[in-house]
Amino acid sequence: MKKDEVMKLSDAKPGMELEVYKLPDDSVKAHFVRLGVTEGVKIKCAYKLPGGTVVISKQHQEIAVGSEIAKKIIVKKI
Repeated sequence: MKKDEVMKLSDAKPGMELEVYKLPDDSVKAHFVRLGVTEGVKIKCAYKLPGGTVVISKQHQEIAVGSEIAKKIIVKKI
């Protein structure tokens, strides 16, 4: 995968450095803003759990993102 290529968060591989490119609808966006994750923020795909849950890390925080939401979040590889 090339640098700056966009993809769904659900397609990210563990260890990938990413930038949040687009968050879905307002309710999801509001929830992520409360967690400090907004468009343009740099995150890392920490690991993936069985069932499709993606765990992202941001600074010293880990956030589990359910598979259905991870399919709607667009990220860019950095």
